[in-house]
Amino acid sequence: MNKSRQNKFNRSELKTDEFILIFPNENQLEMYSILKDGNVLITVFLKKAWGTWNIGGWLLVEEGKDISLENSTRLAAGSTDWEYVFRVKRDTDTDYIFSGGNHGNEVLKSIQFIDADSDSEVKIEVGHMTKIKKLNIVEYTSLLIPQEGSVYAKVKRNYVIEPSKISLDTGFEFTSDIFMGTSYVCMFPVSKEYGRYINLGDNNEHYETPKYGETLTKEDFENFYGMKKALSATIWGGINPNYKFKVSIKNPEMVDNFQNKLKTFYWDLNESTNKLYFSKYDSEDDKKIDAGTIWHNSAEWEFEF
Repeated sequence: MNKSRQNKFNRSELKTDEFILIFPNENQLEMYSILKDGNVLITVFLKKAWGTWNIGGWLLVEEGKDISLENSTRLAAGSTDWEYVFRVKRDTDTDYIFSGGNHGNEVLKSIQFIDADSDSEVKIEVGHMTKIKKLNIVEYTSLLIPQEGSVYAKVKRNYVIEPSKISLDTGFEFTSDIFMGTSYVCMFPVSKEYGRYINLGDNNEHYETPKYGETLTKEDFENFYGMKKALSATIWGGINPNYKFKVSIKNPEMVDNFQNKLKTFYWDLNESTNKLYFSKYDSEDDKKIDAGTIWHNSAEWEFEF
């Protein structure tokens, strides 16, 4: 994530129900809003090398600090994915490749940044600040088999970004037959300091992961929690447990009605980060997706305090 210079505004200009939006450069979008406790939340989107704009994360500037990325603390951010990642191959006797998210093998066809209140387009103007309550980012992309350079699916991505909340509606139209293995339709990487604990679904059972600086994921062991039938999760940490993250999807068909063994799980990813996954299919049993198949997924990430 590129560091931006200190911005020329202060807390008195920020509100809980709107952003100050700025493009510090051509490849980064930052949205600033204030929380009820006086801390500033920064919502970041990043332009990938292949053209798509993906979620870059949530960062926090504590009260009393100058407002800038340099002074921020990572809540949920990094180089790993929030959006869908599909593991696909053309034939059963070839190897799987990843496409989508930060893995690439996706091409941007068109994009619009839209002020949802006025339904007017927001211009990408480096350094210019705009106040906005709700931003839509509408992208049309194509997912690729890289060995062939051929498209296997057309995608429409519609982000709705509000202070403390991001929604993503995604439509997939498969244009050719494909085989799919273990894939993910929604993810959430979070700092262990703010995401050590998780409750999957509506039950009261929660899991506790290793604390910041520790991990059980080493060598060939990947430490997973849950693997439950859950369309939602609530996540919080030891630092300010009043900060909670709620992540959900709406369509159980997008996780194959939980028929794969991973289902919804939380990964003790490394010493600093945990990551939530909503998973689809198993790589041990190739699933053929026929040309003409259409999927629709709704995902939501909400920061509550």
